[in-house]
Amino acid sequence: MKRAALLLALCASVGFAQQPGPPAPVRIGTTNVAPRVQAPTYADMYCSGFISKQEFTRSNHIVAGAESPHQTQFNQGSIVYLEGTAYAEGARFSVLRALHDLNRSPAFAGQMAAVSQLGQLYAELGRVRVMAIRGKTAVAQVEHTCSEIGVGDIVVPFQEKTPVAFRGDVPFDMFPAAEGRVSARIVMAKEFDWVVGTGEKVYLSAGADKGVKVGDYFRALRTYDPAKMDTSEALSFHAPQTDDTQQHKVSVPKSKYAELPKRAVAQMIVLNVTPTSSTAMITYALDIVNVGDMVELEGGAQP
Repeated sequence: MKRAALLLALCASVGFAQQPGPPAPVRIGTTNVAPRVQAPTYADMYCSGFISKQEFTRSNHIVAGAESPHQTQFNQGSIVYLEGTAYAEGARFSVLRALHDLNRSPAFAGQMAAVSQLGQLYAELGRVRVMAIRGKTAVAQVEHTCSEIGVGDIVVPFQEKTPVAFRGDVPFDMFPAAEGRVSARIVMAKEFDWVVGTGEKVYLSAGADKGVKVGDYFRALRTYDPAKMDTSEALSFHAPQTDDTQQHKVSVPKSKYAELPKRAVAQMIVLNVTPTSSTAMITYALDIVNVGDMVELEGGAQP
């Protein structure tokens, strides 16, 4: 009996010792949460896509492959034939595809109009190198692919990307105090996703026209203003905000929620910039990031 009692006491003490302690306090400012971030890779730099108003010559495109018509999709190492002009042996070309959303279901009200105002969405599919010119056709080999390349995809002269100065693990400020910085919106995500996280690519409604540069950092912000929240998330305001056991309940108006501090939920680094838009990769996400979320440039003054 004494042995059983001793065993129970030991188990109780071990169970108590294994109980988690109080959570670490959240600190506001430069000593806030230090996240584990993800650095951009070569594929991130060259496969992210972009939104641009620039017109690309559609007459320069992939017309077939060495195994056509049996093969319609081409990957790294494939031999493809290029239609068009201005080709030279040894020259490298990027493969692009102008995209349109087959679903046409907006992630937020006014999304389609917002994207259209910024330009055309392009996917970056890979890179080819011209091996020979035979008559009016250029013979090329696929050197790198982001995804499968197809007949009709356009080719443009390859350009090296501007390298980004990745800053690594730095404190993440959940409640940034600065105001008046360049603000924009996530108008779309790669592959038409609605909800994204660390490592995924998004397209912002601010580009070179607002002074955005490759390597700049943005933070995604979440507001408590019901008028600016996602419709599904705002439904929670219809539920009681106080407990049924409270003797004196407080009625919090929606206008009060609009006055609460903005909460940062993610940070992202700019990989590519066009005159009207920029492509960014999420390096750290404390919460899910929604297409339609507002973003703010870190350390940049509003022009």
